[in-house]
Amino acid sequence: MRNDLRHAIAGQLPPPFFIIGCPRSGTTLVAQLLDSHSRIAVYLETQFYTLFRPFLHCYGDLRQPNNLRRFIVDVQEVIRWQAVMNRAMTDSPEVEEFLETIVAPSFEGVLTALLQLNALRQRKVRSADKTPDHYAYLPEILEKFPGSPIIFIMRDPRDTVFSMREAFGTTVETGVWRWNEALRSYQDASRPLHLVRYEELVKKPAEVVKAMCDYLGEPYEPAMLRFFERTALSPETAQHHRKLFGPVDSESVGRFRRLSSDEIQRIESACAAGMEAMGYPFTRRKPKTVIVKAPTKWQLLLTRLRYYGANWNRWRLGSVRWKIVLRVRARYLLTLRPWRISP
Repeated sequence: MRNDLRHAIAGQLPPPFFIIGCPRSGTTLVAQLLDSHSRIAVYLETQFYTLFRPFLHCYGDLRQPNNLRRFIVDVQEVIRWQAVMNRAMTDSPEVEEFLETIVAPSFEGVLTALLQLNALRQRKVRSADKTPDHYAYLPEILEKFPGSPIIFIMRDPRDTVFSMREAFGTTVETGVWRWNEALRSYQDASRPLHLVRYEELVKKPAEVVKAMCDYLGEPYEPAMLRFFERTALSPETAQHHRKLFGPVDSESVGRFRRLSSDEIQRIESACAAGMEAMGYPFTRRKPKTVIVKAPTKWQLLLTRLRYYGANWNRWRLGSVRWKIVLRVRARYLLTLRPWRISP
């Protein structure tokens, strides 16, 4: 596609929408269902905010061409390695493709261009990002993308924590903290979001998918429920998403009963207010609420190391992030040049 035509088309496309929620709550299932729509392309986990937002100030003003180009080069590097882990773009767009597609030279402009390029390459017109952890940046996303629909996924905290531990080695305390933080971000949203409950989705998939399509202003397509016929998840991604290779079913509801009674009680005590607000029944009577503190950096590091384990691909993707962070910080420190004496 010619650059001028790509730029013109991208400028007329609808704003991207976002699929957000606590990890292991069903966000990938929702992404696969919507990506199967003839007009919708969902990018699996850009991790755009989690990877780049904390260090955005190190790039300087993105309205300056050199700064914008440096930022895009780092985004490209992440895209290339994500292709190993996820069913994202098989190849990274060239810098010039980004520059020709970007409508606004900004952090949000680069993300929009990335998502819209992904859609254009699939000959689709609606673009979306599915990154569960973006719930931590929901206020900023709502502010910077005022015209973007947000689909928020929630699941029983007991099943969510059980699944997080099974997939990532997350502790009960870290899991319940993340579930509570995700729910809080949804409850504090500055405008209405479209809530999808995992339990309702797997029990009444056609009804819930139709409601999502209505929210997005798109016609419902029955073929969306046959997403598993065309899924191309990589072995790495598929390892913890075996349910995506067949029709939607409710077999994963209530898997938390494999936990010990003590673990179930700890989850219910830590998530008591949220469970009551969301209508999730307790196994016994409502327990006394217990406040769980945010995990320390060391606890998060240990969880990350358990997740990496002996998986070389995970270590390689992690190394890309560390390399970019070190490069950006080093470049930022050089711009400060503290050894220079002001006249």
